[in-house]
Amino acid sequence: MQKAVFPISSHADVTKVISFMHTHYTKALEENKPLVVRIDQKQEDRSKAQNRLYWMWLTQWAKHQGNDKESEHLYFKKKFLSVIFNRDDVGQYKNTFAAVKVLKDQNHPMYEQVANGLNDLISTTDASVDQFTEYLNDIHAFCLKHGCYLNTPDDLMYAWEMKQ
Repeated sequence: MQKAVFPISSHADVTKVISFMHTHYTKALEENKPLVVRIDQKQEDRSKAQNRLYWMWLTQWAKHQGNDKESEHLYFKKKFLSVIFNRDDVGQYKNTFAAVKVLKDQNHPMYEQVANGLNDLISTTDASVDQFTEYLNDIHAFCLKHGCYLNTPDDLMYAWEMKQ
């Protein structure tokens, strides 16, 4: 039997879990492999779920573009994550972005090389849960706007939904 994960945020979700167990418990007992149920709470840190969803989406987008996910990772960091880090003054990014902007404004011949090197150094692990959620939302909206709906498995839906 394939593992199933059910995020529960309403009574209807509880009903789905019970229905799944009713459907599969007899077969599991016949095979002498009883079902095991684990209950856990959503993690509030930059979770493995967010990371899994991120790389799943990068793979989908890269396939849509005919590109590789590493290139798309760099593209989205530059397009969205750098903006979030600059706005929120994360680490030393804001100062570094300002220095690179000076090179751009001066039409310095090393601008592109320095900017690309900085983009390589921007790390998604520096993002808070809220920042990474915003980043995921930005990516989802961008891809949708450009003709690619990013599929999200039910067990990862909470990883990118904006907090209220």
